[in-house]
Amino acid sequence: MKPLIDIDSLRTDHESDEQWEVRKSFMLEHKDSFDEAELITLAQLFTNIEFLGCRYPPLTMKRVAKLAEKVSKKYKESRKNKLKRTFVQASDAAEQKAKRTFK
Repeated sequence: MKPLIDIDSLRTDHESDEQWEVRKSFMLEHKDSFDEAELITLAQLFTNIEFLGCRYPPLTMKRVAKLAEKVSKKYKESRKNKLKRTFVQASDAAEQKAKRTFK
């Protein structure tokens, strides 16, 4: 018999509430399919991809994407009506500030 995984004990100090909820959802969905170490690794890979834009070897990316379909869809739906960040190059921002023109 597989030991129960205490998912709530796996939250790290540096995770935001949003990141934790997404990682927790992933682990809850797959807790019966993997042992604890693999589950933690896969969930971390997923959140690294989703939140940090990390990239891994193609087979890993495909595997995580397949496992994350439901959680990812739910997360992206929840983000639809939230503000989106826009990134600009530092040189562009400095130029706009100097000219006092903002887009």
